[in-house]
Amino acid sequence: MPSLFSHLTNRVQFRVFLYVFLAISLPLGLVLYVGYQQFSSYLDRTVMHAVDVQHDQMITGLQQELRYSAEMTHRHATDYALIAFAKLKDSTSQDAKELNSYVNNLLSEQTVHSRYIEQVCLTVQSTNRTLCAHTGETNGALVTQVKRTNKRFEPLGEESSRYNAYLMTYSESIMDSSSTQELGKLTIWLNMNKVWKEFTVKSPTHTYILMDPEQRVLYREGVYTGDLHGAGQQVGNVNRDGAMIHSVKQMEVIGNISWQSYYEAPLPVDRLDVFANYRTWLVVLIVFVIALSVGGVLLFINAVTKPLYVLKALMNRAERGDLRAYWTFKSSDDWTQVGESYNQMLNRLEDLIKQVKREESLKKEAEMEALHYQLNPHFLYNTLNTIKWVAKIHKTPQISEVVSALVRLLQASLGKKGDFITLRDEIGLTHDYMEIQRFRYGDRIGIDMQVDDITLGCLVPRMLLQPLVENAIIHGIGPTKREGTITIRTWLDRDLLFCQVEDNGVGMQVGEGASAWEAMVATGTGDAQANRMLKERMSGVGISHIREKIKLIYGPEYKMHISSKPGEGTTVRMFLPIHQGEE
Repeated sequence: MPSLFSHLTNRVQFRVFLYVFLAISLPLGLVLYVGYQQFSSYLDRTVMHAVDVQHDQMITGLQQELRYSAEMTHRHATDYALIAFAKLKDSTSQDAKELNSYVNNLLSEQTVHSRYIEQVCLTVQSTNRTLCAHTGETNGALVTQVKRTNKRFEPLGEESSRYNAYLMTYSESIMDSSSTQELGKLTIWLNMNKVWKEFTVKSPTHTYILMDPEQRVLYREGVYTGDLHGAGQQVGNVNRDGAMIHSVKQMEVIGNISWQSYYEAPLPVDRLDVFANYRTWLVVLIVFVIALSVGGVLLFINAVTKPLYVLKALMNRAERGDLRAYWTFKSSDDWTQVGESYNQMLNRLEDLIKQVKREESLKKEAEMEALHYQLNPHFLYNTLNTIKWVAKIHKTPQISEVVSALVRLLQASLGKKGDFITLRDEIGLTHDYMEIQRFRYGDRIGIDMQVDDITLGCLVPRMLLQPLVENAIIHGIGPTKREGTITIRTWLDRDLLFCQVEDNGVGMQVGEGASAWEAMVATGTGDAQANRMLKERMSGVGISHIREKIKLIYGPEYKMHISSKPGEGTTVRMFLPIHQGEE
């Protein structure tokens, strides 16, 4: 079994099938999953918003009804006739009978105007009388004793259980405005069952609970599955717990008292009806993806695999040395172009093999020729040494010194010890060159070395100063027919090494501080004689060699500058990066 699986995984067709299948199924599955999650989240938010709005509507309706009952009670408690009735000491007089009839009508009118009020009672303290009006729906008169603070809705408590209803009381004192004495109380009994059935959704699956600050249940409908005691920390939130949605809100009532309102509603049963056939569609989609992947593999085999195998066989023949294994397979335009490129590669490879054989032959000939010419520098050194010893034998020390200096210069110029030497060695080579020139010019040309000792260990390109000294002698001091001095200065400034060669020769017309090479380009303008002098002065091979060497080694930011005036001499200055050599 493992060998079979390994064989399948090694087949390019199987791998292509997996690639195509994953490339199609993974993004599509991700899109379906994200879409399902987003749609489910949207449905949840919609349902939770609907529950939140419905809860707000229930609280608003209850607050309006409680406010209306409190306002009506206050209006009746401040009625002048009702206050006059509460002041009567004698209930048998004609005025007492008329006021009694008025109060009965007033109380009965309140029960008629509000269908949620079960009973309204007036309690007179002076005569200890109680006058009540009720709707007749309750069995017997309700207990009229009010035990709580004035102007607050209070639950009736256990006494209301025999009436099979949630009852609340609200009372307001009847005051004598002249003596601020309490004459009695006006109390109403509110049936909460009627109120909630009016303002809530009539569904057995919904739960409503109303609790006062003392955690007493004022009204209950259904069984609440949430946490009543911990829900106070989530007031104003709507959250989902499984298949139930919980909403907890505060409700402000008369007397600056906050009640807790709990509302619980289940998720709609038809919430997932949109995905009723989700599994069926998923299976159909998987079958479609597999069929599409198989079709893609078949197309791939016909368009890619077969031409690839043909090309592989041809390349194996070419690897064995058959450079005539050309592509002749008929396929798509892309593979035809690949085949033509392969054929061109075979032709080019054959040409390269012939070229390599020819170059190998030429290389052997060049090596033989180089071996022959390798003797020339040694022949030159030996010849100069012979001249030097002949000069010593004939007692001509000047010729001996000149030849020795020339040998050292040739060794420095033709040596293979690297492209860089220390500035100390470069100045030594300059002294050797001046020894040779002194044999020609005598003491007419002197050299002044103003070299900072700290610069002697810096590395500079080989033969850097000698061409500048040669240029100063030939084109600067030589034409003057008088004595001259060449001054060489070196110093460090920050991270740069400055090398300067100046002479007091004929000079030339160049702008102050201008680059010699820029000045040479500008020879088409200005004084013709000065331009000709500049060309003659700056056209030496050594100067051009130094300029190219600096540019190639250090880059275009490091240059050589020249400043000169006719009759005052010429100054050439170079600035290079600091490279310290080993001392």
